[in-house]
Amino acid sequence: MPRATVSSETERKDLKSLPDGYVVLKRMSYGQSVQRRAMLRMSFETTGKKNDFRGEMAMASEEIQRFEFANCIVDHNLEDDNGNKLALGTAQGMAQLDPKVGQEIEKYIEEMNNFEDEAEAEGN
Repeated sequence: MPRATVSSETERKDLKSLPDGYVVLKRMSYGQSVQRRAMLRMSFETTGKKNDFRGEMAMASEEIQRFEFANCIVDHNLEDDNGNKLALGTAQGMAQLDPKVGQEIEKYIEEMNNFEDEAEAEGN
């Protein structure tokens, strides 16, 4: 019978935005992708103030990025100014990360977990 569990294969991505920097990534499981989608669902009940909705959107986006980093980054060689390995799945680690590096990692995670694009490329 065909194996239907998530692959444990990882992929190393050398960072263009940081010479000699790399991350090792893995795909999310179906359960993790469902959990991620649930984070996107937001209550549209607001107090009538536009800023409340924007604030909720920003908080959800940060939570999703932290979730993706924590679940998809298996290893990396990225350090802080003191030579300590960054904890990329934490708010503190992400706050220290250079935006260009963070956006590049985010792009690789998205590419690795975007199954809709794969289906379209295969003609499904």
